[in-house]
Amino acid sequence: MTEVPIIKHNLPANGGRPLAIIPSDLDSVLRLSRAISLSGMAPGDLKTPEQIMVAIMHGAEVGLTPMMAIQRIAVIGGRATIWGDAALGLVISNPLCDDIEESFEGEGDTKVAVCSVRRRGKEKPVVRKFSVADAKTAGLWGKSGPWKNYPDRMLQMRARGFALRDAFPDVLGGLYLREEVEEDQPRAVSILEPPAPPPMIEHAPPEPDPPEPDPPAPEPPEPDTPPDPDGASPAKLTADEEAEIVARYTDAAAAAAVKDSDALDAAWNDIIVPIQDQLSRDTWEACAAIDDKNRSRIE
Repeated sequence: MTEVPIIKHNLPANGGRPLAIIPSDLDSVLRLSRAISLSGMAPGDLKTPEQIMVAIMHGAEVGLTPMMAIQRIAVIGGRATIWGDAALGLVISNPLCDDIEESFEGEGDTKVAVCSVRRRGKEKPVVRKFSVADAKTAGLWGKSGPWKNYPDRMLQMRARGFALRDAFPDVLGGLYLREEVEEDQPRAVSILEPPAPPPMIEHAPPEPDPPEPDPPAPEPPEPDTPPDPDGASPAKLTADEEAEIVARYTDAAAAAAVKDSDALDAAWNDIIVPIQDQLSRDTWEACAAIDDKNRSRIE
């Protein structure tokens, strides 16, 4: 039988490292999240500034800097998880960690991944194993994806996740490893038709209805908002409500411009169209200008 070498993770030596930029309040976190979202460099599962902000805050609770958090915190099925290498790094760098060893035992269908973790002040290490037989029982062995392409690595991640979470639940803050949770998510097998694209938005406001020719009457002044098709005047929004709509659409359009014009159309349909009859002409034109500006960035 071929001997598999033991991987021994040495604890880091004391040394300096460049200081990261750490936001000091919620507003600073949100502004940083918006900048990251607009840069297009956030992982695909962090689609909005708010999701990026939550990832940064989760990372801060376990000791990750903001930029490390968005790359090492993943959202699987609406649940925050941490990549296996990041979890190992957090444990190794913690003074409570005395020693970590990872190895394999056996060959073929008898192969077992072993992770041994010793916590400072504890006499016995925490040893956890995950075998090929365990993977088959869980329906993972040979499964399309990482389990088929990198089976040894996935066995290692399972053993590591069990050991690190059992020995250092305080250090990891209860976060599961991404490699554990992702493969446990059910996969949809039905094929759904893609949704129809949203209609293109015309930015010219509708013209007011002409006055009745008979009997003659003075022409009414031009309204601030387009009239309701049923003839009833919709309730106008207050100045504060309109300012909130402009701010909300500014953020949504900026995030959509990172993707494509379809995303911009969807943002307009979601935010502006339902309440366009309640907006003043100035506010409507301000939102249209924001849309045009973001659309020019795509072109």
